[in-house]
Amino acid sequence: MRLKKALFSTLLLAVVLTSSCAVEPESDSYYSENRVMKAWINRYYPGLSTYGDTGAYLLEMEKGSGTAVTDSSYVRAHYTKRSLDGTITSTNIQELSEQLGEYSVSSWYGGNTWRVDQGNLPDGLEKALKSMNAGGHLKMAIPASASGHEYTVYSAFNSNPETENQVIDLTIDTVIANIYAYQEEIMREWFSRNYKIADTAALHLYFKKLEEHSAESDTISEGSTVSVRYIGRLMNGQVFDTNIEDTAKFYHIWDSSNSYNALTISYYKDNEEQFNQDNSVVTGFGKAVLMMNYEEKAITLFSSQLGYGESGSNPSIPEYSPLVFWLWIEKK
Repeated sequence: MRLKKALFSTLLLAVVLTSSCAVEPESDSYYSENRVMKAWINRYYPGLSTYGDTGAYLLEMEKGSGTAVTDSSYVRAHYTKRSLDGTITSTNIQELSEQLGEYSVSSWYGGNTWRVDQGNLPDGLEKALKSMNAGGHLKMAIPASASGHEYTVYSAFNSNPETENQVIDLTIDTVIANIYAYQEEIMREWFSRNYKIADTAALHLYFKKLEEHSAESDTISEGSTVSVRYIGRLMNGQVFDTNIEDTAKFYHIWDSSNSYNALTISYYKDNEEQFNQDNSVVTGFGKAVLMMNYEEKAITLFSSQLGYGESGSNPSIPEYSPLVFWLWIEKK
């Protein structure tokens, strides 16, 4: 995501011009970017050394007073990333996105979650996070050569290296010891509170029929196709997808390129391999549909292990997200 140019562009250009004697070869862009970074540091943070052997520069840090980050912790954080001239290149802060005219109702702004020891974050950022607590804040300058990986929204798991120097402002919202145990806890509380059911219907999945239709003659037979209407939500109620046109319009996620037809599912209750081969749905969605009959409505909640996993789905489903689906199988 490329946002609008902010401060320091003129000043930075002057610094770079006066600090560089020649144009570096295009084949050695990291060398060139490192010279630009050193000139920027000398101008704004004279005398500052790199943060350990990571190649990054720790500009500010408030460690915070909440739960400590350990090697195996998951951190949920809000951040803004800028180029050295102040241009904002990505942010997951809603207020800032609104101010810059980049807000999207279908995007997630509740913070992104990473496990700090998986090697998906730049080394300097990972090292700094491990010395912090929930509520902590840092500002770090990361040369392109030390970035290791992209860490824009939804791409902490993208192996493409950065090609430009970056400055990141990051605040830790929450520290989670075990993300999967955390999901199970909040799912149990949510489903029990809303639907008076505290037990899972399948591993990592809660399910309740809202309208039943159990006529024996209408039982879905193996190999049949069924038409499914759905509304997909995050646990905070945000709708991220639906094939009901009026619902899409109501939640401002309507897309003129979508047909809003019912989803056709090949019903293989006794053949999981065939079901997965014939249907392109996440595991939790499929498991819930197979518990239903014609004309029934149901609600299901399942963990990220049955959804989009550790990477989420850009731009509306963040990493490690349990998903809620309202489902209706249309008449035979």
